[in-house]
Amino acid sequence: MRYIIVALVALCIPLTGCISLQSDMPMIYDKPVIKSFSAVPASINASETSALQWSVVGATNVSIDQGVGNVALTGQTSVSPSVTTVYTLTAANSFGSTSARTQITVPGTQDGGFTDFPKRPVINYFVASPLVIIPGSSATLSWKITDATDIKLDPDLGQIRPEMSLQIKPVQATTYTLTATNQVGSDSVSVTITLVPVTSTGPQSGNTAVLYLASSESGSLVKNAAAYSKSPAVCAGDNAQNLASRAFLSYDITSIPPSAIIQGAELDFGAYALSGNPTYSSAMWGNMGALEVYRSQYGKYEDPGRIAYEFPAPPLGSLHLTGDISSRLKLDVTVDGDGVNVIQQLMADGQSRCQFRVQFFTSTNWDGKADLICLDEATLIVKYSVP
Repeated sequence: MRYIIVALVALCIPLTGCISLQSDMPMIYDKPVIKSFSAVPASINASETSALQWSVVGATNVSIDQGVGNVALTGQTSVSPSVTTVYTLTAANSFGSTSARTQITVPGTQDGGFTDFPKRPVINYFVASPLVIIPGSSATLSWKITDATDIKLDPDLGQIRPEMSLQIKPVQATTYTLTATNQVGSDSVSVTITLVPVTSTGPQSGNTAVLYLASSESGSLVKNAAAYSKSPAVCAGDNAQNLASRAFLSYDITSIPPSAIIQGAELDFGAYALSGNPTYSSAMWGNMGALEVYRSQYGKYEDPGRIAYEFPAPPLGSLHLTGDISSRLKLDVTVDGDGVNVIQQLMADGQSRCQFRVQFFTSTNWDGKADLICLDEATLIVKYSVP
C-alpha cells in the first residue's frame, strides 16, 4: 500500500528524469507515463538483433527485465534473444510504478510470448486538499482511476466513480484508503487528513503556528540547458546526469491573525532524507557546498521556470550537511538578507503564501550519481503576538 500524507518520509527520489514543462505532463501526483515501448523489428531469427525503443515521462527510475537493467527515460538498446521473449519496462516514482510489455518473436522457437495485454488497475492520483484543517472545516478528496472493475473507499462515503472530487468534513484525523481492483490485481493509495486546534486570536503573546508544506505547491526543478523539468519530490542537489535540482517550498500563512506581530520564524527540515552524498565534503569528487535557503515568492507550482530557478532572491542563510541524518536541520528565517521581516512583510502586502527556494552552493559534484536532500517534512514554525 502506498501512502501520500502530510508528513511523507519515503526513500529519496533520484531525479534521473523529471517532467518537462514543455512536454505532455501527468498531474503532479501522477505515476509515471510510458508514452511508448516497442521492439524494432518485432520478429527476428535467432542470430539477429532487435532494438527495444521507449519513451517515459515523470519517472525517477526506469528499468527493463530480461537482463537489460536500469535505463534512461528515453532511449533504445539492442537485444538478441534466442527464443520468443517478452520484455517488461517498469517506470517508477514516489507515487508508484507503471509497466508496459513488448514481444520479440523468434520463429521456430518455443512460444514464450503473450497473446494479450491484461492491465492492472491504476490509481493515477489520489489527493486530499488541504491535508491539515481546523475542526469544522472541509477538505476535498480527488482521484482518477483506470482499468478498474471495482472501486472502494474506506471509510465508505457512498457511491463513487473512477474520476471525481468529493468534499468531506472529518471530525478527527482520518486516513482515507482508495482501492481499485480487477481480475488482474489491485492498486491502493492512502491519504491522511489531520485536524489542528484553532489558535486563539484574542489579546495575548507567545503564540506559535506550525505550518506544513502545501504539497500541491511544492516540488523541485531541474535545469538542463534551456529546459526546466519539475518533480513533486521536494529535493535539492544533483541527479545522475549531473544536473542541478533546486527545491521549492510553499506554506499557507493565512492561519496567522492579520494583526499579529511576528516575533520569529524558523524553517525546520524535519526528518529529511538523503540520497547519495550531498554533503559539505567528499574526498573523491569535491562537495556540493553549503545548503542555501532563499526567500522566493514563485507563485503556484505549475508556474516556476527560468525566473523561479535563476532569479536573484534575498538570502536567508545556509547550512552545512555532514551526512548525519540524526542531526536536526533548522534555520532562522525571520529576517532576510535585505533586513526585511519576511512573514510580517508578506502579511502587510496581503500575500497568502510564504515560499522558499533551497539549493546547494555548487550545482553538481560531477560524480554521475544522484546526490540529494529531500525535504517533504519541512515545517515553518512562526512565533507571534497579538496586540
